[in-house]
Amino acid sequence: MKNQRWASKAGRYFWVLLFATYSVGAAGVMIDVLGDEYRQLSQVAVTTVHSSEDVRMSGASQVAAVYRASSGAPFSTLPPGSTFKVVWPDGSSEYVMVVSPSSAAGVAPIPGSQSAPAAAAGVTSGNVGADARPR
Repeated sequence: MKNQRWASKAGRYFWVLLFATYSVGAAGVMIDVLGDEYRQLSQVAVTTVHSSEDVRMSGASQVAAVYRASSGAPFSTLPPGSTFKVVWPDGSSEYVMVVSPSSAAGVAPIPGSQSAPAAAAGVTSGNVGADARPR
């Protein structure tokens, strides 16, 4: 009887732990390049979602390399196939996928994930409403 209760509790705790672990893992990584360790990178300072794809890939690769180097487990952080969100200095953002951690252009932007801030898109507080297209 006691063993059965213990097994039931252990089963519940297992599922709670599994759900919590999955939730943390699924949340993903967001890297804001305005942090001290990213701000001075040569390819990051001038990059936005409107920059060419090569410039964005180069900047995101630099960000990923610094993120890996500052983590506790650099060889297992951001493995190939993982995605992360980069918030560029102007506030625009995009998701990128790690293709090869050892390559200089080791990330690829995910098409359609680019997001520009409202002010950069030409939307101001004066024309927000039913018709919020840039004028």
